[in-house]
Amino acid sequence: MTTFKEIRGTLIKSLSSDPSPAATGEMWYNSTSQTLKGVVLSGAWSSAPAPGVNATSFSSGGTQTAAILSGAAGANPPNAAKAEEYDGSSWTAISDMPAAYGYNVSCGTVSDWSSMGGGYPSGVTTVFDWNGSGWTTGASLPAATIEGGVCGPGQQALYCGGNAGVNTTSERDGASWTNTGNMTVGRYIPGVTGTKADALASGGVVYPSSPSYKDFVESYNGSSWTAETALPSVRAYSGCAGSGSNDQFIFGGTPGSGSLSNSFKYDGSSWTADASLAVARNGLGGFGTSTAALCGGNHPSPSASEEYNLGATTKTFTTS
Repeated sequence: MTTFKEIRGTLIKSLSSDPSPAATGEMWYNSTSQTLKGVVLSGAWSSAPAPGVNATSFSSGGTQTAAILSGAAGANPPNAAKAEEYDGSSWTAISDMPAAYGYNVSCGTVSDWSSMGGGYPSGVTTVFDWNGSGWTTGASLPAATIEGGVCGPGQQALYCGGNAGVNTTSERDGASWTNTGNMTVGRYIPGVTGTKADALASGGVVYPSSPSYKDFVESYNGSSWTAETALPSVRAYSGCAGSGSNDQFIFGGTPGSGSLSNSFKYDGSSWTADASLAVARNGLGGFGTSTAALCGGNHPSPSASEEYNLGATTKTFTTS
């Protein structure tokens, strides 16, 4: 039988009380309670203020304490020009976008934000840029698309896929876009995180197809896409956070009908189940990192937000 010492190179301490503070990864035997204990990282979602206007929107970006949400997950509803910011405690409306294009997608930060495409059913190439105080019209997309996948800073964005099986990829450099390598599988509304040099696209919808909701995952290295380990289950219209191909946190969404509450993290090779949302939802925005995330919005309404935090907790282990 393999012992803890053989695995970790040290013996488990026997203590009469739990150490304080205890470091993540530390284990000990509490002789008073006669239990084996250790400090592990554990994530949890908690309620947060709901967006004021953008109730159903996956057009999102920023961090857990400096987030921005715009547009609407619908066919050009009247509120699709609305946008608002979150400061960690409340949402505040900002100036409307110059025009309303439903099913738009966005990425960036509260000072470098871009809303792209949309305009169901015909689609538009329009890009609107937000600099923290006002909107300007940015460099147009190479082609009119709806519900593509997007990530990165607004002025240096990566845009991929889109409705009706679009598989093209475009990189932005300020005032211009350049088409690069095509996605292996064309799809719309995948969950995309990272930058134009290192990104991950997960799930999405392939239409027409049966079933149309997919578990496909691909990574992007700045020029080409590579198939990665599939999601544990099919989904689209999810929220996402993370830094790139080796770090994605995907939560909520829909497998085609209804809404999901479960979440998964990707480390570059495998997916691991994590804490579930308190409320199952789809058509939501995702913000932040895999250790400090935010979700905002919900389809169907009412809207809601939740915050995710990863922290150290003491766990009691069974010994039999």
